[in-house]
Amino acid sequence: MARQTTSQAAPLPFLSFFGAIASGVSRLLAAQNRSSQVLRLQKLSDDELADIGLSRDAIVRHVYRDTYYV
Repeated sequence: MARQTTSQAAPLPFLSFFGAIASGVSRLLAAQNRSSQVLRLQKLSDDELADIGLSRDAIVRHVYRDTYYV
């Protein structure tokens, strides 16, 4: 008796397409989170920034310190 097997695996182009979309959405969410963190820190006074060890010109470097070498 012959057995028929049906493959449940999606074709590779299908997977890579949705993988690329998921990666893009993930990057977008991370960028939005960092942007909101920059805005939050920019709203602080110079004294408040000094209390946490930051200067106004170092905010972006601080927020993106693990991503970019600036």
